[in-house]
Amino acid sequence: MSRWQAVFKHGRALSTRSTNKRAEQDNSGSMGAVVGCVSAAALGYKLYSEKEKYLVQAKGAEVTQEKYLVQAKGAEVTYEQKSFDNRIRQYNTPDMVFNHFASLQMVDKTGIKTTMMSPLDFFGSITPDCLIHPGAGSGVYEEISDEKLKTLRLDKSPVEGSILNEIGKNGLISYADYCFLLSLLSTPIRFVDTAFNLFDLTGDEKINAKEFAYVSTKMSHKLGGFGTYTDVDQSAILASNSGLLNYLFGKDRSKCISRDEFRMLQKDLLDEIIQLEFNEFDKDKTGSISEGDFCHFLLNRTRIPPSQKAKMLKRVDTIWPKKARGISFPSFKNFFLVLASGTELQRGLFFLDVENIGVDLEEFRKVSSWVSHNELSHHTAEVVFVLLDDAGEGRIHKESVGLVLFDWRQPRGFDKSSIHVQLGQLKI
Repeated sequence: MSRWQAVFKHGRALSTRSTNKRAEQDNSGSMGAVVGCVSAAALGYKLYSEKEKYLVQAKGAEVTQEKYLVQAKGAEVTYEQKSFDNRIRQYNTPDMVFNHFASLQMVDKTGIKTTMMSPLDFFGSITPDCLIHPGAGSGVYEEISDEKLKTLRLDKSPVEGSILNEIGKNGLISYADYCFLLSLLSTPIRFVDTAFNLFDLTGDEKINAKEFAYVSTKMSHKLGGFGTYTDVDQSAILASNSGLLNYLFGKDRSKCISRDEFRMLQKDLLDEIIQLEFNEFDKDKTGSISEGDFCHFLLNRTRIPPSQKAKMLKRVDTIWPKKARGISFPSFKNFFLVLASGTELQRGLFFLDVENIGVDLEEFRKVSSWVSHNELSHHTAEVVFVLLDDAGEGRIHKESVGLVLFDWRQPRGFDKSSIHVQLGQLKI
């Protein structure tokens, strides 16, 4: 007899016994209520203890700044901390994510403290299972003064020509900067001009420092609502040690950003984040990863049960062993852009599959090229099909795609900060 059958049989027996002894239940109702209250209290205490346990596990190795710095430079990250970081990224509000992954705190001459991120703090805040720069934990910060900032040595991105390193050379990342960079990453490429228009308040095809400060502050989610903005706020923002503001507008805030520069900023940022994620799998720097590693990347943090994941990965490993053709970086990048487009991919698949019969491999490649503006390789599309096509019929359906491709953005926080467009009843 299976476990489910045993439980079901036991439940029916209890139900019959309950019917025969209704009078006894009435007499013992008070005692049952007391027992229920005690059980609820015990359960509540257990949940609270578990929460405290995870908090201790996630932060225990980082009580001091020295321990945190050692960990940030490559020490082994425990499973408990990795899981805790993943939950913070996926379920918490942007301000709580920022406070968890930020590692620095600027202290001005009056003693006022401002929490800031290093460039690799930002990468860690948007990358599930990140090992190169895990979260420090809210409240665990290294305090630095304006004078110390000039000599501060930050962990650097290994990517050549890194835009994150360029931002780091010019200062740190504020909370408003973090919200802007996250929104820029999560905005589909085809809507980047719309994002530019939101910042170009005067409509002169340029964004100046005051426009950027105003819009980035208003779009930053804070506890109880969104950012307020006064002349005092503006002065404080423009005078801050924001590496992003210094990089874009110069320290005197006299530069402006054109539409083409705005597009290039998104492209450079996406290229670097994609390269860093690819490097997590390409440890030997060969320029390609196995089909199995690529599928692990796709299934990471999905809501698919572990047993089903194992079956899906086994299909891929059977066709493409570890030393098969592999997935090159350009192919990985193209599919990352498809995933980052989220809703656009979903709309395209619904458009091609109004008959609800699924889409074949070439139709899927066509939709992918629509949303990423790049042609998806036949081999990459084939690997995705083998992974998702449980029935082996050569077609994938919206239902099987959803848990992997449509929800890929959520663990990275992209769904919280992307641009949303509404036209009548149509919402994108």
